[in-house]
Amino acid sequence: MVLSFVTICSHLLFIYLAHHLLLSVVDWSKWLKGTADNQKHIQLFMLFLAIALGYLVSAFFLDILSISRNLAEAFR
Repeated sequence: MVLSFVTICSHLLFIYLAHHLLLSVVDWSKWLKGTADNQKHIQLFMLFLAIALGYLVSAFFLDILSISRNLAEAFR
């Protein structure tokens, strides 16, 4: 139960961080041609990109945590 809560919180935190960083750090006007017609498509693309990136980073850190916990138990 606690592990599931930590996992959900970790995923949401890293998705939020990825979304914030993608919007603030990257100058998307160099990469994407934003017009009034495709503005919603670009926002949806940014959301999907943030979800994918945040999930991958969160899964990486949760795996590192799990591996370090297993190693600590193996050397007891």
